[in-house]
Order: sequence, then structure tokens, then C-alpha cells
Amino acid sequence: MAKITSIHLIAFAFGLCLAGHGVAAERMVVVNGQRMTPAQIDMLDQAACARVPNGRYWINMSNGVWGYEGGPPQGRVGDACRQRRRSLSERGLLYSPGELLR
Repeated sequence: MAKITSIHLIAFAFGLCLAGHGVAAERMVVVNGQRMTPAQIDMLDQAACARVPNGRYWINMSNGVWGYEGGPPQGRVGDACRQRRRSLSERGLLYSPGELLR
């Protein structure tokens, strides 16, 4: 009887892992009270030049100003597109050959 119980427990745990994996992959983004479809979220990610985190937002469609639902403005959609990424040397990640071995 104990073997059957442990097999059931393992199967149950495996099922939870599979179920949890599917739920984690789904995104929940609400803009102006409407839940976005995966295609709309992809378009929003592209417009923002960043992955939009799950959450509830408002966006003024006329000027692109956005904020968290019920909160003040946080910026404009696409602000991340204008930011230059720091170079490897600016981030301290550029090394000369053999420097890491010294």
C-alpha cells in the first residue's frame, strides 16, 4: 500500500509541475480596463522596446503617457527605445586577454 501511495504522490507532484509551468507562461496585462491578448501584448512589448510586466495599466492613446491603474503618470510608451545601452567597458565587463587569470 505504501508503494502505491508514493507513486500517486510522485504522479501528483509531477502533474502540479506541469500545471504550474503552463500557468507561469501565460501573461496577464490589462490596459485601460481591457485584458490584452497575446498578440496585443507582443505589439505593446515592441512599442515599449521592453517586456511589459504583468499588471494593470492605463495608457493615454493620444500621447502615449502611461501609468499603473489608479496611479500617476510613469512615462511614455517607448521611452526605453531612446535609451542607449551602456557599452561593455562602461559596465566594467570588458577585459584584456589574460586579465581574468591574473
